[in-house]
Amino acid sequence: MLNSAEGNGLLTAPSQRTLSDYIADQLRQAILADQFKPNQRMVEQEIAESMQTSRGPVRDALKILENEGLVVRQPHRGAFVAELNLEDFIEIYTLREALESLALRYAIKRASAKQIESLEELVHTMIEISKRDPVDQVEATDVDLKFHQTLCEMSGHRRVLSAWESLSGQIRIVVLRHRLVNPDDLRERSITWHERIVEALRERNTEKAIDELHVHMAASMEWVTELVKERGGENVM
Repeated sequence: MLNSAEGNGLLTAPSQRTLSDYIADQLRQAILADQFKPNQRMVEQEIAESMQTSRGPVRDALKILENEGLVVRQPHRGAFVAELNLEDFIEIYTLREALESLALRYAIKRASAKQIESLEELVHTMIEISKRDPVDQVEATDVDLKFHQTLCEMSGHRRVLSAWESLSGQIRIVVLRHRLVNPDDLRERSITWHERIVEALRERNTEKAIDELHVHMAASMEWVTELVKERGGENVM
Protein backbone atom coordinates (compact mmCIF):
# COMPACT_ATOMS: atom_id res chain seq x y z
CA MET A 1 0.00 0.00 0.00
CA LEU A 2 2.89 2.36 0.82
CA ASN A 3 4.44 1.76 -2.59
CA SER A 4 1.12 2.56 -4.20
CA ALA A 5 0.84 5.80 -2.23
CA GLU A 6 4.35 6.79 -3.22
CA GLY A 7 3.58 6.04 -6.81
CA ASN A 8 0.55 8.32 -6.69
CA GLY A 9 2.57 11.12 -5.09
CA LEU A 10 0.46 11.06 -1.90
CA LEU A 11 3.42 11.27 0.49
CA THR A 12 5.30 14.20 -1.00
CA ALA A 13 6.30 17.01 1.37
CA PRO A 14 3.87 19.95 1.33
CA SER A 15 5.23 23.11 -0.28
CA GLN A 16 3.82 25.28 2.52
CA ARG A 17 6.11 23.54 5.00
CA THR A 18 9.09 24.45 2.84
CA LEU A 19 7.82 28.02 2.61
CA SER A 20 7.37 28.20 6.40
CA ASP A 21 10.95 27.04 6.92
CA TYR A 22 12.18 29.67 4.46
CA ILE A 23 10.22 32.44 6.18
CA ALA A 24 11.44 31.25 9.59
CA ASP A 25 15.03 31.40 8.32
CA GLN A 26 14.56 34.94 6.98
CA LEU A 27 12.95 36.13 10.22
CA ARG A 28 15.61 34.37 12.28
CA GLN A 29 18.38 36.16 10.42
CA ALA A 30 16.55 39.49 10.81
CA ILE A 31 16.24 38.97 14.57
CA LEU A 32 19.87 37.96 14.93
CA ALA A 33 20.93 40.98 12.86
CA ASP A 34 18.91 43.28 15.16
CA GLN A 35 16.54 44.30 12.36
CA PHE A 36 13.78 43.21 14.73
CA LYS A 37 14.41 44.58 18.21
CA PRO A 38 13.80 42.78 21.53
CA ASN A 39 10.13 42.95 22.56
CA GLN A 40 9.12 44.21 19.09
CA ARG A 41 5.79 42.82 17.90
CA MET A 42 5.91 40.44 14.91
CA VAL A 43 2.75 41.31 12.97
CA GLU A 44 1.71 38.38 10.77
CA GLN A 45 -0.09 40.47 8.18
CA GLU A 46 2.79 42.92 7.77
CA ILE A 47 5.32 40.10 7.41
CA ALA A 48 3.05 38.27 4.92
CA GLU A 49 2.66 41.40 2.79
CA SER A 50 6.38 42.14 2.93
CA MET A 51 7.23 38.60 1.80
CA GLN A 52 4.31 38.44 -0.66
CA THR A 53 2.72 35.38 0.88
CA SER A 54 -0.30 34.44 2.97
CA ARG A 55 -0.50 34.54 6.77
CA GLY A 56 -0.58 30.73 7.14
CA PRO A 57 3.11 30.02 6.48
CA VAL A 58 4.08 33.15 8.46
CA ARG A 59 2.12 31.84 11.45
CA ASP A 60 3.88 28.47 11.12
CA ALA A 61 7.26 30.22 10.83
CA LEU A 62 6.61 32.17 14.04
CA LYS A 63 5.77 28.89 15.80
CA ILE A 64 9.17 27.52 14.70
CA LEU A 65 10.91 30.58 16.16
CA GLU A 66 8.82 30.31 19.32
CA ASN A 67 10.06 26.75 19.80
CA GLU A 68 13.63 28.05 19.41
CA GLY A 69 13.08 30.69 22.07
CA LEU A 70 13.55 33.62 19.69
CA VAL A 71 9.88 34.60 19.75
CA VAL A 72 7.36 34.65 22.61
CA ARG A 73 3.58 34.78 22.40
CA GLN A 74 1.57 37.01 24.71
CA PRO A 75 -2.13 36.20 25.24
CA HIS A 76 -4.43 38.42 23.17
CA ARG A 77 -1.44 40.45 21.93
CA GLY A 78 0.45 38.24 19.48
CA ALA A 79 4.09 37.31 18.88
CA PHE A 80 7.04 39.36 20.05
CA VAL A 81 10.83 39.11 19.71
CA ALA A 82 12.18 37.50 22.87
CA GLU A 83 13.90 39.77 25.36
CA LEU A 84 16.71 38.07 27.27
CA ASN A 85 17.73 39.06 30.78
CA LEU A 86 20.48 37.83 33.10
CA GLU A 87 18.47 34.83 34.28
CA ASP A 88 17.90 33.81 30.65
CA PHE A 89 21.62 34.07 29.95
CA ILE A 90 22.48 31.95 32.96
CA GLU A 91 20.03 29.26 31.82
CA ILE A 92 21.41 29.33 28.26
CA TYR A 93 25.02 29.08 29.39
CA THR A 94 24.47 26.40 32.01
CA LEU A 95 22.39 24.26 29.64
CA ARG A 96 24.89 24.76 26.84
CA GLU A 97 27.80 23.75 29.08
CA ALA A 98 25.93 20.65 30.27
CA LEU A 99 25.13 19.58 26.70
CA GLU A 100 28.64 20.21 25.37
CA SER A 101 30.29 18.53 28.36
CA LEU A 102 28.25 15.42 27.62
CA ALA A 103 29.11 15.75 23.93
CA LEU A 104 32.82 15.90 24.80
CA ARG A 105 32.60 12.75 26.92
CA TYR A 106 31.05 10.84 24.02
CA ALA A 107 33.24 12.41 21.33
CA ILE A 108 36.45 11.47 23.15
CA LYS A 109 35.31 7.86 23.07
CA ARG A 110 33.86 7.79 19.56
CA ALA A 111 35.38 10.49 17.35
CA SER A 112 37.74 9.46 14.56
CA ALA A 113 40.99 11.26 13.81
CA LYS A 114 39.39 12.66 10.66
CA GLN A 115 36.50 14.13 12.64
CA ILE A 116 38.90 15.81 15.04
CA GLU A 117 40.76 17.21 12.03
CA SER A 118 37.51 18.82 10.89
CA LEU A 119 37.41 20.73 14.17
CA GLU A 120 41.02 21.76 13.69
CA GLU A 121 40.15 23.10 10.23
CA LEU A 122 37.45 25.28 11.79
CA VAL A 123 40.04 26.67 14.22
CA HIS A 124 42.28 27.49 11.23
CA THR A 125 39.33 29.33 9.68
CA MET A 126 38.97 31.33 12.90
CA ILE A 127 42.65 32.25 12.70
CA GLU A 128 42.25 33.48 9.12
CA ILE A 129 39.21 35.55 10.09
CA SER A 130 41.12 37.06 13.03
CA LYS A 131 43.83 38.36 10.68
CA ARG A 132 41.37 40.62 8.86
CA ASP A 133 40.86 44.23 9.84
CA PRO A 134 38.15 44.69 10.81
CA VAL A 135 37.13 41.20 11.87
CA ASP A 136 33.79 40.11 10.44
CA GLN A 137 32.06 39.35 13.75
CA VAL A 138 29.07 37.67 12.11
CA GLU A 139 31.34 35.27 10.21
CA ALA A 140 33.43 34.67 13.33
CA THR A 141 30.29 33.82 15.28
CA ASP A 142 29.05 31.43 12.60
CA VAL A 143 32.36 29.55 12.55
CA ASP A 144 32.43 29.44 16.35
CA LEU A 145 28.95 27.89 16.46
CA LYS A 146 29.85 25.49 13.65
CA PHE A 147 32.73 24.25 15.81
CA HIS A 148 30.42 23.47 18.73
CA GLN A 149 27.70 21.99 16.55
CA THR A 150 30.30 19.74 14.91
CA LEU A 151 31.46 18.67 18.36
CA CYS A 152 27.90 17.63 19.21
CA GLU A 153 27.61 15.78 15.88
CA MET A 154 30.88 13.95 16.58
CA SER A 155 29.52 12.70 19.89
CA GLY A 156 27.05 10.47 18.09
CA HIS A 157 24.55 11.36 20.82
CA ARG A 158 21.45 12.27 18.83
CA ARG A 159 19.51 13.82 21.67
CA VAL A 160 22.41 16.04 22.71
CA LEU A 161 22.66 17.29 19.13
CA SER A 162 18.90 17.83 18.89
CA ALA A 163 18.81 19.76 22.18
CA TRP A 164 21.84 21.86 21.18
CA GLU A 165 20.32 22.72 17.80
CA SER A 166 17.03 23.76 19.42
CA LEU A 167 19.04 26.15 21.62
CA SER A 168 21.34 27.36 18.83
CA GLY A 169 19.33 30.46 17.91
CA GLN A 170 19.60 31.80 21.44
CA ILE A 171 23.26 30.78 21.66
CA ARG A 172 23.96 32.73 18.48
CA ILE A 173 22.34 35.87 19.88
CA VAL A 174 24.53 35.66 22.99
CA VAL A 175 27.78 34.93 21.15
CA LEU A 176 27.22 37.55 18.45
CA ARG A 177 26.39 40.27 20.98
CA HIS A 178 29.47 39.25 22.96
CA ARG A 179 31.67 39.65 19.89
CA LEU A 180 30.12 42.98 18.88
CA VAL A 181 30.79 44.40 22.35
CA ASN A 182 34.20 42.68 22.63
CA PRO A 183 35.60 42.74 19.07
CA ASP A 184 39.08 41.57 20.16
CA ASP A 185 37.76 38.45 21.88
CA LEU A 186 38.43 36.19 18.88
CA ARG A 187 42.11 37.15 18.71
CA GLU A 188 42.75 37.37 22.43
CA ARG A 189 40.97 34.37 23.91
CA SER A 190 38.52 32.44 21.76
CA ILE A 191 40.98 30.84 19.33
CA THR A 192 43.19 29.61 22.16
CA TRP A 193 40.25 28.01 23.96
CA HIS A 194 39.15 26.15 20.83
CA GLU A 195 42.71 25.00 20.12
CA ARG A 196 42.94 23.55 23.62
CA ILE A 197 39.65 21.68 23.23
CA VAL A 198 40.94 20.11 19.98
CA GLU A 199 44.21 19.21 21.72
CA ALA A 200 42.32 17.52 24.57
CA LEU A 201 40.26 15.55 22.04
CA ARG A 202 43.42 14.38 20.30
CA GLU A 203 44.82 13.27 23.65
CA ARG A 204 41.49 11.63 24.54
CA ASN A 205 41.70 13.57 27.79
CA THR A 206 38.16 14.00 29.09
CA GLU A 207 39.05 15.99 32.20
CA LYS A 208 41.18 18.47 30.27
CA ALA A 209 38.54 18.96 27.57
CA ILE A 210 35.75 19.64 30.07
CA ASP A 211 38.00 21.97 32.09
CA GLU A 212 38.73 24.03 28.96
CA LEU A 213 35.04 24.16 28.09
CA HIS A 214 34.23 25.33 31.62
CA VAL A 215 36.81 28.13 31.43
CA HIS A 216 35.34 29.17 28.08
CA MET A 217 31.78 29.28 29.44
CA ALA A 218 32.74 30.92 32.75
CA ALA A 219 34.55 33.78 31.01
CA SER A 220 31.55 34.44 28.79
CA MET A 221 29.22 34.41 31.79
CA GLU A 222 31.48 36.91 33.54
CA TRP A 223 31.13 39.23 30.53
CA VAL A 224 27.34 38.98 30.61
CA THR A 225 27.19 39.70 34.34
CA GLU A 226 29.41 42.77 33.99
CA LEU A 227 27.39 44.08 31.05
CA VAL A 228 24.14 43.75 32.99
CA LYS A 229 25.69 45.62 35.93
CA GLU A 230 26.87 48.40 33.62
CA ARG A 231 23.32 48.77 32.32
CA GLY A 232 21.87 49.00 35.78
CA GLY A 233 20.26 45.57 35.68
CA GLU A 234 18.52 46.15 32.34
CA ASN A 235 18.08 43.36 29.80
CA VAL A 236 21.04 42.79 27.51
CA MET A 237 18.95 41.59 24.57
